[in-house]
Amino acid sequence: MDVEPPVGDDLNRMLVSMKQQVLQRAATEPPAKPRPWARRHLGLTLGLVALLGIGGASGALALVLPSPFEAAAPASPTSTPEPSATPRATATPTFTPAAPEQDPVPRPAYDVDCATLGDQIGVDEVVPGASVEEVPLAPYTAEYLQEGALRCTWVEGDVSTSGPLSGFSVTIVPQGPRGLEWISGLRQSGLSELGVGDASAVACDPDMDRACRSSVVVGPWWMEVGAYDFRAASAGGYVAAPTADTLRPAAAALAGLLEARTPPAPWRVPTSTWGVTGCDGLPSAAALAPAVGAGPLDEPTDQLATDAVSTGIELTQLDAPICTWVVQDQQLDGLYAVEAVWADGAAWALRESLVPGTPVTVAGAEDARGSCSSEVGRSGCVIDMVVADTWVQVFSQSAPTAPDGFQQLVPAAEVIAAARRG
Repeated sequence: MDVEPPVGDDLNRMLVSMKQQVLQRAATEPPAKPRPWARRHLGLTLGLVALLGIGGASGALALVLPSPFEAAAPASPTSTPEPSATPRATATPTFTPAAPEQDPVPRPAYDVDCATLGDQIGVDEVVPGASVEEVPLAPYTAEYLQEGALRCTWVEGDVSTSGPLSGFSVTIVPQGPRGLEWISGLRQSGLSELGVGDASAVACDPDMDRACRSSVVVGPWWMEVGAYDFRAASAGGYVAAPTADTLRPAAAALAGLLEARTPPAPWRVPTSTWGVTGCDGLPSAAALAPAVGAGPLDEPTDQLATDAVSTGIELTQLDAPICTWVVQDQQLDGLYAVEAVWADGAAWALRESLVPGTPVTVAGAEDARGSCSSEVGRSGCVIDMVVADTWVQVFSQSAPTAPDGFQQLVPAAEVIAAARRG
């Protein structure tokens, strides 16, 4: 027999019964594994809510999300609703401002001047009447600045004549993890603790150099504090050499200052295409000799290991070697040696006019300046130049020369500038 499909109230009761059965099965069966695209859609939805600045409750209303547990409205066989256009919200485009450009000249991570730092840590108590020693900018000091280092030295005595009688020095870098490794090695070698900061080591030599040096880590900071003293006692002999007790008060005061500071973002060193990483990438002795007008030269050798002061921060921060070509047949009135040293990315030092000198034209360099200085029986001329964002310094050791003697160094500087990686 024919069965008529349900209509009216019978149809509504059947639909409600079917929905109840579906809900009962959903309660007893495990949920299906969410699909990756569903998660992406959810993320997109949440992102739009955040973009439009809509709160939790109002967001659900704005997105008009229907509930799956609402019963469907009874079907109406007599009327069909006319479709109506649903207005769409237009999102206002937002623009993220570009990150501000960094300072063209790097600044210390602990950014105070040395006079202020001396007052903060009581340097005058260690070296009475000390004054800040001005250190000229050089490639290795530029490397320190690019690492966020602060280096300060205070001296007592006439530096220009007899030399300083006593001094105190501080170096600070935001390299705590590196400092921990260095201090661990010092402690394993038998050095004592200074008793300051998270880790420390101290070494004093009262007999030979009458100096005391320490290395300390405070959180993300690594600092080295040192002192020496050659002052003569009024009754003859020398005053007591520095000890760990000499350094400890200033080191503790500095540690307290650093504990309250968080290092800023590191300065980004510009990438250089000069690309020379060692003396073997520079011109050979045969290639450089004609340019300097001298006889045979020895092949360039790296002098950094013997010339650098062996402190932990220096040995772990400095990368560029000092390459030296020595004249084999030296004359008292001639050239003794030519040196080259450089700092990658440190072109800012010349571009910001932080290096003194007279402008000079050097082929292969974007900027160059030269200067000379004389000492008793010897003199030195230097050309500082920018080669592909690298500060390259070429120095000659020779007999006394005229003030513009650096012009004689230009051909050698051009040969060295051409050594960039091809």
